[in-house]
Amino acid sequence: MSLNVFVSEYLCSGGCLLAEAEPSLLAEGLAMLEAVLSDLLKIPDIQVQTCVQEGLLTSAEYQQAERDQRLQIHRVRQPEQEIELFHQACQRADVAWVIAPEFDDLLVSRTRLAQENGTRVVGPDLETIQLTADKWRLYQFLNEAGIPVIETELLSDDFGFPKHFPCLIKQRFGAGGLGLERFKRLEDWQRRIPELQTGLHASVWQPFVTGKALSVAALIQEGHCELCPIGEQRIGWESGFVYQGGRIPVTLEFECEQAIQELVNRVCRRLPGLAGYVGFDLLLPEQTPHSPLLVEINPRLTTSYTGYRQLTSDNLAERVLGMKAEAPLIRWETGDAVEFQADGSFEYILHNKKDERCM
Repeated sequence: MSLNVFVSEYLCSGGCLLAEAEPSLLAEGLAMLEAVLSDLLKIPDIQVQTCVQEGLLTSAEYQQAERDQRLQIHRVRQPEQEIELFHQACQRADVAWVIAPEFDDLLVSRTRLAQENGTRVVGPDLETIQLTADKWRLYQFLNEAGIPVIETELLSDDFGFPKHFPCLIKQRFGAGGLGLERFKRLEDWQRRIPELQTGLHASVWQPFVTGKALSVAALIQEGHCELCPIGEQRIGWESGFVYQGGRIPVTLEFECEQAIQELVNRVCRRLPGLAGYVGFDLLLPEQTPHSPLLVEINPRLTTSYTGYRQLTSDNLAERVLGMKAEAPLIRWETGDAVEFQADGSFEYILHNKKDERCM
């Protein structure tokens, strides 16, 4: 029996005006979409749908998949068309894989809309998405649960001045570093904050903790959490926050790896609504490198998927959909590594030899 899967990647769906203004976001979204489509089309007896703005997914691979009636591409000419096509695709689909940022309630609203159209959605339940998308509520929840996190405060009229410098302000419902700013000194804060007053009530404050930025993805099905290899995030601060991809796996002491695995497993036990592909951002503080801190939970596909899929012969999309009941653990290439960029390009490092390839 054929399974119809609708993959909705919001940034390149044709309905996202922000992607037109930020080409890097479009490139990141397209990299994730192409990776997922490629993996899904390798699975027998699957038909795939997706919505994209005109000019995307024009390669021979996708044209052939359309001719074979394995892939249906709904091309969006105007942003207002996208939501109607989203409705129609969900109504025809057995499963919807919704990929969207957390800001503006996008991930929640599009997940809810897919469910209301009668399709099963891959990923966490709505309550868990709402919690993890809210940096302030998530901090309170994790802090009360005794899970190590970075100190966080909600900005308000009586906030005053930060306790520590350097520090960060982040959008409470932000994603991808949008709206994130770093302040090195009190003078920087005093100069910049008046310009940001209108948006501060939707922001949080955190101290800037120096250390190694890490991430790890987990594939979660029916309460079982399988961790992927731990990766290093590449972040540039020269002209503000810039996500520059990462390297998987990262070399860590055994004690650090164990601490990270235990931390993520503790979070999964406290949040049983997590499901599908979930990304965890972590920090190994410079001062306490064996005591990782949880930074964020991404209840959706992340760019790291484009790197992980290069390190295994197993089909990760098949695992995310839950199509392999009681499947053995994912087999990862040992001794190899992948360095990937935000746009999905990568460099495969094989036993100290570099083999440059692109998606």
